[in-house]
Amino acid sequence: MKRLTLLMVALLFVGISSAQKVKKDVVYLKNGSVIKGRLVEVDDEKMLVQTSRSTWVFNRSDIDTIATKPLPIANSEYSPNWFAHCSMGVLVGNSDNVKQSPFSADFSANFKLVNDLYAGAGVGVDLLEESYLPVFGNLEYHFRNSGVTPFLCMKAGYMVPLDGHENRQQGGIYYWDYYPYYTQTLENKGGLMLNPSIGIISFVNEHLGFSLAFGYRYSQVTFKGDDNYELETNYNRLSIKLGILFN
Repeated sequence: MKRLTLLMVALLFVGISSAQKVKKDVVYLKNGSVIKGRLVEVDDEKMLVQTSRSTWVFNRSDIDTIATKPLPIANSEYSPNWFAHCSMGVLVGNSDNVKQSPFSADFSANFKLVNDLYAGAGVGVDLLEESYLPVFGNLEYHFRNSGVTPFLCMKAGYMVPLDGHENRQQGGIYYWDYYPYYTQTLENKGGLMLNPSIGIISFVNEHLGFSLAFGYRYSQVTFKGDDNYELETNYNRLSIKLGILFN
């Protein structure tokens, strides 16, 4: 668990470092025009500059000066109209749980509503005592249009069981019981999932970023058996997830 957390933090810092080192070339032309992008090819006669939308070719004789500077902190490139978010990590429970830190992963597609508020939908997998496929909707808010930004996220949905049935011991010990316990096959009906979280996003460029998030994961699943028997199980977990954003 400690090794996984350290790996997540290390990867996030790599992303932050990469984002801070991204630079932009600025080409000043003799006619007064300014082109900002990345120098792709340079020779004695021509120069090729690639921007986010197009590629420009200039004659050396038309260029006044060339400068290189870091990308500005606040840049609209870090506020995309949509992005996909893939994350994975663990759901940490207490020492009494059968699985103290089960694996969890999810994927969502998100679209901008207003400003820095995004709405999306996704699916995932949770390997708790049973395996589940969470199907959820989510809201995500980015605090800044910058290379590194905090964010809030709220996911809510339904835990679809991947294991349809489970055998569990039922009953209790009473003085009249000849067989105090018996095994009953229960049908897993799944249930509610809620996951508020807070984290940080580090963009490497306008199309790629990394995220690290900590949250509270609540899951309520129901099992049904014979004679209208019903068993409800609640999971309260700390979610720790490393993610990748791309568009």
